[in-house]
Amino acid sequence: MIIGKKLLYVLIFCGMGVNGFLYLSWFLSPPNPDRVGYWFWIYLFVFPYLGFLGIAALVLRNLLSIPSSIGIILLLYVGILTILANSFQLGLGWMLGWLPYLGYEFVHLILFALTLLCLIVFVQRRY
Repeated sequence: MIIGKKLLYVLIFCGMGVNGFLYLSWFLSPPNPDRVGYWFWIYLFVFPYLGFLGIAALVLRNLLSIPSSIGIILLLYVGILTILANSFQLGLGWMLGWLPYLGYEFVHLILFALTLLCLIVFVQRRY
């Protein structure tokens, strides 16, 4: 099962790497109205992928002997940002009103950095 554990970790960190690459591309691209494409890729492909891996980590935690906190942190990361992105549809648009200019993007970056740091710490610990 050590191969399964390592494969899950590789898949998780590849997904986080793609996510980080899309954030970096968004910030380094010149301002234009087509930056929506980056968010499209993140919310349509990367977040469902990371959410699926979070669920898989929770389901397989005993079989692979991994901490359940890996699955929880992935689901919290994806869930919080998805709720924030859909806050207007959910009637919570006032939350975005509290954020300064580019605050939404920085919330993404802060949660990404915290999630990545937690994942690194949890993977480095022996379970």
